[in-house]
Amino acid sequence: MTTVNQISDANITSSLPPKIREAVEKVKAAKAVWQEERRKQTEAAAMIETIRKRQEDTKTETQALNDEWRNLFRENQGNMTPRMKKLRAEIALGRETLDEFEDLLAAQAAENEFLPWKTADAANHYISEHNRLIETHAVWLWNEFMKEHGQKLIQILGLLKMTLGRSASAVIGVVHTVNDPESVLKQFISEQLTTPALSCNVSSTDDITLPGISIYADDKAIQDARQSPSPAARSRMLKQRDMVKGGEKK
Repeated sequence: MTTVNQISDANITSSLPPKIREAVEKVKAAKAVWQEERRKQTEAAAMIETIRKRQEDTKTETQALNDEWRNLFRENQGNMTPRMKKLRAEIALGRETLDEFEDLLAAQAAENEFLPWKTADAANHYISEHNRLIETHAVWLWNEFMKEHGQKLIQILGLLKMTLGRSASAVIGVVHTVNDPESVLKQFISEQLTTPALSCNVSSTDDITLPGISIYADDKAIQDARQSPSPAARSRMLKQRDMVKGGEKK
């Protein structure tokens, strides 16, 4: 499970270059926008549920009043008592209220229709900024390493090419692998560097990571991004909405 991304100004040391500090600020801003859109969507969904609960309560109350009125109607042989008249008015009001609930839910649904889109778009933007930050930092780490150790590393690899290549070329008999110096060096690099790097699972707690920043974006943002409709689906939904609006104007 990925760790929730937490960014603290105190954790961003002054030793980092301006480019990375700027990228951190972009991530913070993008994450804040995504969280705000997510909050709006969550609150809108909660309001829909609240309205539906009120609608259901009104429906139950209206049904109970209607049942009482029918019982009284039978008991009084159709004679309209003051209580029955009052019940009739309350039942009518309840039914009108239920119709209003339907209109209210439809209005809320139309108003909230694009909230998941906005949340997904904001999540995708935040994830992109986060991934760009991690990549920028990784490239910077590599460049810093090469500044300090690059020349020596290249010299060592050059020496290995000569010595390993010489040893491989001296083999007499059937050779099952390419034994020229360049190929031998590539094989050495693959075995000693490339293969271990490909199997390495970098943890958010490793020393090479940015302090307080996860390797991955927030899990919830990844989940929100997956809810983003395809361009074709968006186009279809927009056309349907335009058709509905056109019908309402007529």
